[in-house]
Amino acid sequence: MNLNNFDLPFATENAIELSGGSRSRGYRASNWIVRVPLREDSLMEQKREAEISALMQKYLPDNLKSKVTNVQFNGKCAYHQEIQGSLLESFYEKKNAYDGMNLKQRHQLAVDIAELLAAIHQIPVSEVQVITQKYTKTCRNENKTAQNDFNFATAKEHISDVSGGKINLDTFKIVIPTDGLALCNNDLHAGNMIIKDGKLNGFIDFGEAGLNPRINDFFHLYRFDRDLAVDVIKEYNKISNYKIDIKAADYQFLSNTGYTLEKRKNRPSFKPEVAKVLENFIGSYQKELLKQKQIKNTKSGLCL
Repeated sequence: MNLNNFDLPFATENAIELSGGSRSRGYRASNWIVRVPLREDSLMEQKREAEISALMQKYLPDNLKSKVTNVQFNGKCAYHQEIQGSLLESFYEKKNAYDGMNLKQRHQLAVDIAELLAAIHQIPVSEVQVITQKYTKTCRNENKTAQNDFNFATAKEHISDVSGGKINLDTFKIVIPTDGLALCNNDLHAGNMIIKDGKLNGFIDFGEAGLNPRINDFFHLYRFDRDLAVDVIKEYNKISNYKIDIKAADYQFLSNTGYTLEKRKNRPSFKPEVAKVLENFIGSYQKELLKQKQIKNTKSGLCL
C-alpha cells in the first residue's frame, strides 16, 4: 500500500507492514506506527482513540505521558510515535519477555503497571463521558455474571472439567463490584505492554478504552500470569483510593472463563489453551494459600 496518499507528516517510503490487526493494517515508518483502517467503522474508532489519547496527555503526570501511545488522527488514518522496546508477550514471534525476568524485575514490573493504571484511572470520568457519548462503541466488560445468559452451574461445570476437578467455582463465588467507574484500557493483555531493559516502557492500543469498573483492567493479567495480576493489584491498592478485591478479581476471571468455555464449546482447540491458564491459576493460588498458612502458624507460635 502506498502511504503517500494518507497525508502523513513524515516520510513513508521505507514503511514496513506489520503483522496482526483485524480492523486496520499497520505499518512502521522509521519510529512511527501507522494504522490504516480496513472498514468505515474502524475509521470512527481511530478518531475516538485519538480523542482518548489527547485526554491522557492532558491529565497524566509528565513522567508517564510517554508511556501511553499518543495517537493522532488526520481523517484518513491514525498514527503515533512508537514506544521503544519489545512486547511483554508476542503471539506472532512466540516470545515471552516475562520468562527471562528474575523475581525482583517481575515485582518492579507490577509496581510500574500499577502506577500507570492508577494514573489512567484518575482521569476525570466526566471528561471521558464527553468523548464516549459521541460514539456508538460499547466497551467490553469482563464481568459476565452480570449478563442475562450467564449460568453459574454451567460455568462451574466447565471450570471443574478443564481444571481436572481442582477448581470448585463455589469456593470463589462473590459479588463482583460494578462501582469504581474509570477510564479503563479494557484490553490490557501482555501483548499490549512494552518492555525495555527489563522494565515497563508503556501501554499500547487504547482502541477498547472507555468507562468501566476498574476491576475490568485486571482481567487480562490473569490470563497471562496470576502471580503478576495479584502483585499488580496489591501495588495498586497501596497508591489508589479505590481498592481492588483480589477475591472478586479471582472470581471475575474464573466466571468469565467458564462463560467463555460454554460459548466456545464447539472449538476443540480452545480447551487446551484454557487448561494451561487454569494450571497457572491453580499453582499461584496454592502458593498463596501456603504462604497465608505459614504466616498464620508463625503468628500463633506454631512450627509446622
